Amino acid sequence: MKKFLMMFLSLILFCGCTLHKKPQESSAIDILTLFQSQSNAQNKLWVGTMQLAFNEVKENIVKGDIYFIDEKPTFDLIGLNQNLFNKDMLNEKSYYTSWGKTTIKQRDLIKKDIKKKFNTNSDILDLLDWSEEEGKYYAYAMLKKDFEFFIPFDKLDKLSFNKSKEKYSFFGINEKSKEELRKAVRVLFYNNENDFAVQLPTKTNDFVYLYRTDSDKDFEKIYKKMIKQSNDYTGNRDFAEKDTLKVPYLKIKQMKKYPELCNKTIAGTDFYFSEVLETIDLVLDEKGGKIKSEAAILVKTNSLIIADENKPRHFDFDKPYVMFLVDEGKNDPYFALRVKDLKGLQ
Repeated sequence: MKKFLMMFLSLILFCGCTLHKKPQESSAIDILTLFQSQSNAQNKLWVGTMQLAFNEVKENIVKGDIYFIDEKPTFDLIGLNQNLFNKDMLNEKSYYTSWGKTTIKQRDLIKKDIKKKFNTNSDILDLLDWSEEEGKYYAYAMLKKDFEFFIPFDKLDKLSFNKSKEKYSFFGINEKSKEELRKAVRVLFYNNENDFAVQLPTKTNDFVYLYRTDSDKDFEKIYKKMIKQSNDYTGNRDFAEKDTLKVPYLKIKQMKKYPELCNKTIAGTDFYFSEVLETIDLVLDEKGGKIKSEAAILVKTNSLIIADENKPRHFDFDKPYVMFLVDEGKNDPYFALRVKDLKGLQ
């Protein structure tokens, strides 16, 4: 009977990080672990929340680098251990982190904290197992941003994206737009109709960067190239009278689980991750945008671990493009998005 019980518990661990029911993952977009991660997905995004939670585990629970026994570390795991993104890259008003032993009381305290700081609720806290056990810990992070453009852009007619048959909603500036709208756009560079970038300032001092490019390199390389081209640009940075701007509306809500990090003994410890997940909730429209992202890691100790110039310029983002969000006074983005197909993103 004891042998059967051991086999049953092992099977539970093998089948996944958790038995709790969670929202379904969408195939519309791939959530990347690192700003430097590679992916063959048409649409992909990165947000720094997972790294914030991982940092809490590394610094406060494991207290050292996190690698798994008898397993060659992946590119993403190496990057996570290098703290390539951290709190210093954000305004403290933008994030919340917590770690400790799992208890219902602690879960409720986090709910109270994020409600007070961000006036929002969690999408994942009730999905986690907060039962008290010896050697069971959690790390949690939320990144929350609401940004508003200085003046709402115009709603434009629906049009195709990247030669799609389906029509999508766009906002921006056309020949009928008021002159004051043109002051709400800063041109970073315009080399030709397929190579350009703009910056959209906001009232909250976040900067929205939009870069028209077909590049499929990692976000770090794309961002550095965009900044270099902007620094080298000697053309007109004003949004001229005949220039146009077209930006697609976005609505993304997705969760990613990390089974590849679960149920593996962390080298030099008895710890393993039992649950690892990250969410993204993004809205972008003519008024501005909202982004909420959460990440949580449950850590356990258990012996039943299985290894396992004059011419009009058209800044029309109606073909593949990349968007970055950068906090005021910071050099590095806290969010990146590549869009090649709008299906499922509005």
